[in-house]
Amino acid sequence: MAPNFARNTLLGALSGAAVTLSGFVGSAIAARLLGPEDLGVVAYVVWCVTVSIAVATMGSDVVQQRFIPNLRAAGRNDAVDGLIGAITRLSMVVALVVGVVLFFYLDGPGSGALSRLSSRAQIVVIVVALTWFICWRMSDLYLFNLRGEQRFDTLARVSTVSAALRVTTTVVGAWLFGIPGALAGNIAGTIVPAGRVFPQLRKKPRVDRDLRRELVGFTMVSWTIAIIGNLLFGRTQIIFLEHYATIGAVGLFAVALTLAEIAAQLPQLLLSALLPRFSEQSGQGAHDHMMRLYKTMTALMAMLMLPLCLGLAAIAPALIPLIFGADFADAAPVASILLIALAFSSLGGTTLQLILSLGKTRILLVSNAVGLAGVIVLGFSLIPHYGLMGAAWSRGIAMVLVIAIEIICAAVQLGFHFPYRALGVVTLAAVAQGAVAYGIVLTVGGAVSLVLAIPAAVITYLTVLRVFRAMRLIDPELASRLVSRVPARLRPLASLIVGPLSPPTTEPAEQD
Repeated sequence: MAPNFARNTLLGALSGAAVTLSGFVGSAIAARLLGPEDLGVVAYVVWCVTVSIAVATMGSDVVQQRFIPNLRAAGRNDAVDGLIGAITRLSMVVALVVGVVLFFYLDGPGSGALSRLSSRAQIVVIVVALTWFICWRMSDLYLFNLRGEQRFDTLARVSTVSAALRVTTTVVGAWLFGIPGALAGNIAGTIVPAGRVFPQLRKKPRVDRDLRRELVGFTMVSWTIAIIGNLLFGRTQIIFLEHYATIGAVGLFAVALTLAEIAAQLPQLLLSALLPRFSEQSGQGAHDHMMRLYKTMTALMAMLMLPLCLGLAAIAPALIPLIFGADFADAAPVASILLIALAFSSLGGTTLQLILSLGKTRILLVSNAVGLAGVIVLGFSLIPHYGLMGAAWSRGIAMVLVIAIEIICAAVQLGFHFPYRALGVVTLAAVAQGAVAYGIVLTVGGAVSLVLAIPAAVITYLTVLRVFRAMRLIDPELASRLVSRVPARLRPLASLIVGPLSPPTTEPAEQD
């Protein structure tokens, strides 16, 4: 891996981690302050704004990440400026239109979830939601421009400041003003990057005919995929729960999703620099490098995501009451199902970035359409009868189905195959550590069990990886390269961490 790619990956991960952690901490404290029913109202409004963002984005996030580095690599800097100007202006016009639609929805057909609030409180909530929506759209235009330009150092700084503002405002707002205050924290988290988007508006919108033709096709498909993907991977089950169950069930489901989504953010954090990198390599015709990078990053993501998700699923019965309070204990089995599904669906993160970088968006269109159909069918068939557990199963089945389709298409149509043997070893190690952790939580119970379960799970996982030489299956030289890229003063610590995963051997390295 190139040094700049490794650096960008680290900075992208740090920036995303700051935002994700702030959201998780704010949600946990807000849950304790609000309780299941009020949190259910917050979750419902968040879902409405999130779907509106997906509609208003018009594929601009993926377009900037794919085309800016591609055009820069080709030396077409004037085309980049024209593209940025066109995307920014068009996006702001669309945002105003979608904002009007969001207002009429929350004030009309979507007002049922707000009925437990007073008329004045409903108006305040709607105003806060609209303000957040506009600020979020402006913020995304700036942040994804930074990703496309691969300015990950600036991205990290802006994201860290935004995260601090978000968590502080969410906690204070929920404490003093309840539901509107909790929602206001999201505005604080977007205000800094939103204020930096205006220089992009001053760029003249110029896109030549050939680029426009490529952009229109890619953007329309990407936009459709984003909307479908948001309904698929977002919190669509909330609508079914609000209709067939109670607003309190929505709050419980939101807590389960919060725990699952904190884990789901890890691939996005660690792969934030992968799409620009793939796009750059694609522009250079470096197919072999793409293949090696794809296999290595997939295996490394599996080494992180499988133990994280299966471990969290095992300790959820003790973890959720500890973080969110005893009122949310019923969310634990729901969270476990979501995390187990996420463990396997997260393996497709690198596949998604690869498909986007090659412009093969029709694969995503088909996979997401099938998944959305599954969400709707399963939502109507499972949730009315099984409530919270039905929502968990419908979401989990749809997630795994979508990723399976994309992985198969990447292998059959594009010729990019998974490192299957390495993934088999990692899966075995992750299942073993999850079983150990669950046994301890089940036997000991309560928060005390976490003190025993977590170290035992980590030791089990590292032991299995070492016994089966997982690092050598991924790349025989990976451990030494990782250590060599660490600053000299930290290399002894890095060797101590990586060493147990890669025991010395004189045998020839096994390859997939």
